[in-house]
Amino acid sequence: MKKVIVIGGNAGGLSAASQVKRQQPDWDVMVLEKGSYISYAACGIPYHVEGIVSDLDDLMHISPEDARKKRKLDLKLHSEVTEIDPKQRTVTFKTGESQNTTDFDYLVIATGAKPIQSGIKYSPSKRIYNAHTLEDSKNMRSFIEKEKPKSCAVVGGGYIAIEMLEAFLARGLETHLFHRRDSLSRSFEKEISDLALAEIEKEGVKLHLNKTVKEVTKNNSGVEVHCEEETEDFDLVVIAIGVEANSDLARAAGIKTGIKNSIKVNEYMQTNYPYIYSAGDCTETINIVSRQPVFIPLALKANKEGATAGVNISGGKEAFPGVLGSAITKFRDLGLARTGLTLTEAEENGFKVVRFSVTANSKSGYYPGTGPLTAVLIAEQETGRLLGAQLAGPVDGVKRIDVYATAITAKMTVEDIFQLDLAYAPPFSPVYDPVVLTGRVGRKKIKQL
Repeated sequence: MKKVIVIGGNAGGLSAASQVKRQQPDWDVMVLEKGSYISYAACGIPYHVEGIVSDLDDLMHISPEDARKKRKLDLKLHSEVTEIDPKQRTVTFKTGESQNTTDFDYLVIATGAKPIQSGIKYSPSKRIYNAHTLEDSKNMRSFIEKEKPKSCAVVGGGYIAIEMLEAFLARGLETHLFHRRDSLSRSFEKEISDLALAEIEKEGVKLHLNKTVKEVTKNNSGVEVHCEEETEDFDLVVIAIGVEANSDLARAAGIKTGIKNSIKVNEYMQTNYPYIYSAGDCTETINIVSRQPVFIPLALKANKEGATAGVNISGGKEAFPGVLGSAITKFRDLGLARTGLTLTEAEENGFKVVRFSVTANSKSGYYPGTGPLTAVLIAEQETGRLLGAQLAGPVDGVKRIDVYATAITAKMTVEDIFQLDLAYAPPFSPVYDPVVLTGRVGRKKIKQL
């Protein structure tokens, strides 16, 4: 019998622990979680704040009781690990006022990510949030419903920022967006960002672009957002400028870290100590296209990495291939999606590329509910191999990003994409599906070069 300790009880940690217990039911699997919740969907926080998800419990996939009784895990909540000794194979943790040290045969570090603290001076409070934890969601929604704020600001330009804007508008708040650039996150191409910002502004959000927020402070009646040249007052502020790997514990133990201080692992999720694994948002991985290390904290990656670590700890041998950074979100009726490399990333990795965009109907033009779907594609100039794709358009149309993700993984060219035999019926697409159409435009572009 072996003893496995897992630090962190969310996606990566619970996936690893459950996989080990499933394959090695006699092993002792202890999960140490410093918070009150496990296995929860942080991606659902904006929808809980908005009210679409009525009960906070709906965001939890596995209850602590089920983890203990059904999955037979030794789960310890409110238990914060304070030290890892890799050579002695021990972990020290605090539960309340009690401090304990326990040994392990295998360790999984799944400490996740934490909100970026550098760049903006602020302290979280009942009016200042990160929208990162279930506690954030619960407290923010309670504040909105009880205190009836009238105005709010969101600082940032990524997925969470966009989703929080929608949530606040739905709650009837005067909503402002502060972002240090004139475009959204660098993960979006300019055409996609421009379409998103136009829709955001059209729906009533007041944009403060090219505004660098230096500090967010409380005053007697609300919150002040301090930029370089102005200060504005709000009742509520969400700071969503991104996250970073929560790797301090690992680094203090001499476990190697890589890009953006994320924990460095091999394809089997092992750190520089072969009996210590890492998975989830604290962990570095490889971009499938560039083959370079990346820090991309996304839910599917975390779950799959945890499962991979669990398989390998249990005696199997399974490799995690890396990620494309595929992501999707929406603002009101506008869907946004991306996968693979951006133009900047492709050029930084030495690819000579062609970049092109296509706008087409998402369904047959005469069918109700159709709308313009804009695609931006990045392809290798010499071979036509697809390297990246982004979409903006009707919410039910942008899930086509999965076709592009599949094509990139399979190293398909724009010619291959044009030749795809995709399904057609007026409620779903035009005869020439926008995906096929981008293949046709792309091959013409490459032939003209």
